[in-house]
Amino acid sequence: MHIGINAQLLSYSQSYRNSGVSRYIRRLLEGLAQEPGEHCYTIFINGPQVEEQLAAVARHPQLTYISAPWPEEQPVRRVAWEQLKLPGELRQRRIQLLHSPVNVLPFRLPADCHGVVTLHDLAFLRFPEVLTGPKRLYQRTFTLHSLRRATLIIAVSDSTRRDAIELLSLPAERLRTVYPCIDARFTASQQDEQAVRALRAHYGLESGFILYLGTLEPRKNLDTLIEAFARLKRQQGIREKLVLAGSKGWLYDSIFARVRSLGLESEVLFPGFIADSEQVLWYHAATAFAYPSLYEGFGLPVAEALACGLPVVTSTVSSLPEAGSGVALTVEPRDVDALANALYRALSDEAYRQHCRAMASTVAERFSLRTMARQMRAVYEEALSEKPPEPQQPEPWSQRKEQHVSSLE
Repeated sequence: MHIGINAQLLSYSQSYRNSGVSRYIRRLLEGLAQEPGEHCYTIFINGPQVEEQLAAVARHPQLTYISAPWPEEQPVRRVAWEQLKLPGELRQRRIQLLHSPVNVLPFRLPADCHGVVTLHDLAFLRFPEVLTGPKRLYQRTFTLHSLRRATLIIAVSDSTRRDAIELLSLPAERLRTVYPCIDARFTASQQDEQAVRALRAHYGLESGFILYLGTLEPRKNLDTLIEAFARLKRQQGIREKLVLAGSKGWLYDSIFARVRSLGLESEVLFPGFIADSEQVLWYHAATAFAYPSLYEGFGLPVAEALACGLPVVTSTVSSLPEAGSGVALTVEPRDVDALANALYRALSDEAYRQHCRAMASTVAERFSLRTMARQMRAVYEEALSEKPPEPQQPEPWSQRKEQHVSSLE
């Protein structure tokens, strides 16, 4: 069978674009390159430099890469290609199924082409205030239509699957949960201690540090993390610093303002974007990991940190307990005292720290590349055995879920 994958959001840039969904796409392609099954794949990417990078990790005779001429950092042009040009490519190449790994299918697929879409989250419905206006508009226009048009929908967690059923009344039989995978590099195996010491010395972190790794944006709840860290400093006198690693996303000014208002400029570090190749070293250099997000479709950094044997504190909400695998400490995300107490335990409770190291391999196996690739192929094969749904006009979901209307106004 001939399967197409819209990988336009795969990026190797040194910015927030090379995180989250970009890494999800990269891991998917690596998994299919290792075990493509009997199918052939045409993968639409952005630029020859992306193909050069993929050549080292996702090359196989059954995978063909097609480079689109419009760069992904120009969203309007990328969306125009996705909606206007891609359907013609599908017809010309006789692609039987298109997988869009990031929420959105073309509005009009060829009549004989099935659509599979990965739904990462419904944050634009749950927390519309943490997205910019253009992002909300794009998601409400294209994601909702894509979910109704798709033959099957891949949810990255059971939490996201439940959201789709609750908020959009999507039929449960069209939803499949396939967890993202973590790279095999994220393990508790011994790291180069000299490199770990060098990283700590370079940033002045010899006394240890609490690590957050992700985009700097409101949904990550970093204001609360900074407040909890300040209380630990005052009440427990901890020596560790706080590292908020990652690129600036959007609406991030309050994060820096909170650090200044608490007088923590020397105690909170912002190293910026961390290259994929360096992330394992940061996990192994850290003393504990914090990810108190308000909402996540999955929360991959939580699983990565646990697979490295690192004590983790995360939230009780959305998919984060799934990513935490019963190992991470979970707290209500807005509860500053509870977050501070959990962080202190992660830093000081040696029995818990040993438990995290012991469970690392179990977490790594649960979210392995091979598991994800096999489950994804099974979804493709199931979708291809069904009749594509008839094109529909998007229904006004707000008429069916009145309680969510006010959050979108």
